[in-house]
Amino acid sequence: MSVVVTGSAGFIGRTLVETLAAAGERVIGIDRAPQPPRPGLTVLTADLLSDDDLVRAALEDAAVVYHLAGCPGVRDRGADVARRRRRDNVLAGARVLATVPRSVPVLVASSSSVYGGARGGRPSHETDPLRPVGGYARSKTALERLCAERLARGGRTTVIRPFTVAGEGQRPDMALSLWLAAAREGRPLRVLGSLDRTRDVTDVRQAARAMADLAAAGAQGAVNVGTGRGQSLRAMAAAVAEALDTEVSFTVEPAPAVEPGASLADVRRLRSLIGWSPETDLRGLVRRQAAAAHPLVEAT
Repeated sequence: MSVVVTGSAGFIGRTLVETLAAAGERVIGIDRAPQPPRPGLTVLTADLLSDDDLVRAALEDAAVVYHLAGCPGVRDRGADVARRRRRDNVLAGARVLATVPRSVPVLVASSSSVYGGARGGRPSHETDPLRPVGGYARSKTALERLCAERLARGGRTTVIRPFTVAGEGQRPDMALSLWLAAAREGRPLRVLGSLDRTRDVTDVRQAARAMADLAAAGAQGAVNVGTGRGQSLRAMAAAVAEALDTEVSFTVEPAPAVEPGASLADVRRLRSLIGWSPETDLRGLVRRQAAAAHPLVEAT
């Protein structure tokens, strides 16, 4: 039997496919975006809401399903973003959860944004009340409710809450990608709020490994995937400057309401389930991300 990854052409999805294939899994990757063939990967280019027969068969016959597909972006202000979030985060998630047999594990990617940030510097725990701020976080909270309903009906369901995943292939709208691009062009780094704000930055390779380990452990319910350690925006900016061997300047702007002051994962449940939690070498991670974005330049 095969393992299915939806959103397999996306940032985390690509790394998860590589992780699973390297472990000897036969992977079916489903995504609307075309993706090149890779060893161990069968590609299905389709929309999850298109009633595609091959997609339905893959979901019904899978050994494990990792549902990573969705509409990303906390800061997206596009005219139709509310519609896209409902369609791609809620309705597509509902279709996957309804199609996969209850006996088959489904691991669903939610977001740390459902917490609304760390409160008073305390790490966010899976049992904390959810306080979603903004449309993206609310759509993920709605998806989590669907997951809870499947779990209550006896369906094997795990909700993954990743914290600020970074590394090679990171989406261009995320802070480190934006800062690397700005620093290369000699532009100031745009900072929202303050350089003292913190993020629990998680290496994409370790996030993917944690997801695979959670599936192997038979985990159920919500699980944070983070490091439990906050990295300041100042430290992240310094890592960008070091990776590109350049000086950086800043433009500080007020942070919108959807931007939490800090994010920090309580990783005790993750450790109890898989025996470890991610640790981020920030400078090494940013060097990797920079090199992957411009491999020819970095190689010279």
